[in-house]
Amino acid sequence: MKNYLNKELNYLNRDITNVCDELGLWASPFGVMLLDNFPIKNYQNYLDIGCGTGFPLIEITNRIGSECKAVGIDPWGEAVKRAQGKIDVLQLDNISVIEGNAENINFPDDYFDLITSNLGINNFENPSKVINESYRTLKHGGIFCATTNLTGTFNEFYNLFRETLFELKLEKYLLGLDNHINHRGTEKSSVELFENSRFKIIRTIKSEYQMRYYNGSAFLNQPFIIIGFIDAWRNMFEDTHKQAFFDVFERRLNEYANQHGELRLTIPMLYIEARKE
Repeated sequence: MKNYLNKELNYLNRDITNVCDELGLWASPFGVMLLDNFPIKNYQNYLDIGCGTGFPLIEITNRIGSECKAVGIDPWGEAVKRAQGKIDVLQLDNISVIEGNAENINFPDDYFDLITSNLGINNFENPSKVINESYRTLKHGGIFCATTNLTGTFNEFYNLFRETLFELKLEKYLLGLDNHINHRGTEKSSVELFENSRFKIIRTIKSEYQMRYYNGSAFLNQPFIIIGFIDAWRNMFEDTHKQAFFDVFERRLNEYANQHGELRLTIPMLYIEARKE
């Protein structure tokens, strides 16, 4: 197919610029891990669960080739619209996106050759249902590749969080902190999630990266942190304790950053590759 000879995608065009100028900081290291490791084959049908605004759905599909029919699914309606806009601008007629929940994938049994999910596992309301549904819709021999962050994410941050609770004699919030930290899986629990759905684990890869900030104030005020994390942290507290805790905690983060030259936070990553036998 040589339709690329007829496409005009001028980088000076505003729509092309908008498409090229977006990639989530949080998702990108995990997406690169997925791109570096998923097996490249002549897939016919590919599904990306939790496709968000289109990464890595579009990138993976482009690497597989235009013969593959790709589908992205996500309950986040505005993100799906954004992904569709990219698909339209880039004239990718082999990719479609669906606003929906992957607990109920509206495709027949044994349909997809490849399923991916970048950072989806920790965000699924019912991950077992999603993995079971993925197993149903995969062909025998089909591959599910997923990335996820693990328990230990922002470990430096949560150690100071815990110390601040003790300092302020707010130990009653420790259980809530532990529940919040432990909602992320370990390598063992993530593997068991797939094995419980009858997948065979082909391989796992662990890695990590670090997010760097000048200090705690810079970290706490980053829009991504406000969008994705602040609610969980502040909702742990009764109103009478919330402001007092964060005043001290922010100061302690800043002191830590000053002592170490920066605030460096670790994010452990896991890649899982599983097959339907």
